[in-house]
Amino acid sequence: MALQMVLDHAHGCTDPLAEAHPAYCLIELTSANAADTLDARMETALEAAFEAGEIHDAVIGASEAQKDALWALREHLSESQKPEGASIKHDVSVPVSRVADFITTAKAACLAHMPDLRPCPFGHFGDGNLHFNLSRPVDMDDATFLAEYPTFNRIVHDIVHQMDGSISAEHGIGQVKRAELRRYKDPVALELMQQLKSAIDPANIMNPGKVL
Repeated sequence: MALQMVLDHAHGCTDPLAEAHPAYCLIELTSANAADTLDARMETALEAAFEAGEIHDAVIGASEAQKDALWALREHLSESQKPEGASIKHDVSVPVSRVADFITTAKAACLAHMPDLRPCPFGHFGDGNLHFNLSRPVDMDDATFLAEYPTFNRIVHDIVHQMDGSISAEHGIGQVKRAELRRYKDPVALELMQQLKSAIDPANIMNPGKVL
């Protein structure tokens, strides 16, 4: 779903693979050793993955232009969701070993609530940080869909919590997730946060009321 949105709306982007697949991973290797043969190491890893039946297809950028084109598929993803209508977004993380389980479980739970929903999860597999975004059904208006935000928050965040994850990854708690923080955070941890806040800011003049 995510890749198709990019292909539909991002100018100049093309599918690098011959067939559509249920999931994609963009991998870039770097090394401090100038003599390191990264392309060869990538090819070796891909060959092993093919033999193990872990991947179906792959492409390696043979030039900077080709590598930029692959990165463009990821970098245009957020903006490519906008023409598809309203989206409900979650910035969450789970242990790396649970990423696939989380995507499968959360997608199924969200679709059970709204069968025509269009899940569009993407993110950073390497550290378990996911943008679990949900695009509205094609035939639903934005306002009706966005009214479901609290329901989908509960569905997604409960699953994150069950998998020992965090309801906030890159973007922090902010003001929107204050109530969610109190639902999932250890009360002892919250009390310690409050004590630290009081010790550092006894007059409560530093960003008052935002979290504590």
